[in-house]
Amino acid sequence: MIVDFFTGIGNWPFRKLKYGQPDQLIELLDREDIDRAVVYSITSILAKDCMEGNREVAESYPERIIPFAVINPAFPGWEKDFRICFDEMGFRGLRLFPTYHGYDLNDICFSEIIVAAKEKSIPVALAVRVEDERQHHWLMKVPSLDLIAAVEAIGKYPEATFILSGAKYPELCLIKESLQQCDNWYFDIGRMQGRHSSPGSVEVIVRAVEDFGAERMLYGSNAPFQYVKSSLLKVQNASISDEEREMILSGNALGICKAK
Repeated sequence: MIVDFFTGIGNWPFRKLKYGQPDQLIELLDREDIDRAVVYSITSILAKDCMEGNREVAESYPERIIPFAVINPAFPGWEKDFRICFDEMGFRGLRLFPTYHGYDLNDICFSEIIVAAKEKSIPVALAVRVEDERQHHWLMKVPSLDLIAAVEAIGKYPEATFILSGAKYPELCLIKESLQQCDNWYFDIGRMQGRHSSPGSVEVIVRAVEDFGAERMLYGSNAPFQYVKSSLLKVQNASISDEEREMILSGNALGICKAK
């Protein structure tokens, strides 16, 4: 079984996304023999009303999609959105975009939504980046998430479950010692790109398993911004055990989302 933990549907104002609509995403998953996908709303990243995009996710292919809600805790009334998503619409996780929504991880609004998620055992994916910073529109340069602040938040809320989403391997290595002091975090491989042979695109997965453990890793493609196949081939061709491969491709994701 394969679960893609890092996919989205919706519209992006800076370029047309070829597989941005629900039926297109399912077509893409079928083509690559991917059984299920954790999906968030791309539209909700920049929309004032996140719920428009959340509703689209909730209504799309429930047998294939594991829905993650996008909520902006810096926006007035986020508590109502949170309640609707998790008490009425059946969302399985939360995806936060602090750098796009304009708050820091030491702000009170972040603390409040993490406490709310922790009380309901809702996993929280922190978006490190959406696109490669070199591809940003020249009038909208958005920095990546401060990973030092992120690992501090992970340590501050040990009963919450965090996923660092879109981090690069060298970035994770810089906070490796602090991360290893915590037991409530995972990361997806959507942005774990090799650089030539130091390490190469497949070897980076092997290195990550050695450094952090397969039990911390999640296969994620960052579709439709990136190709699904590239991240998948890295895991399938990496020199790791079948047990480690299974954890990365589906086991960890199903455990986090409490899905079957």
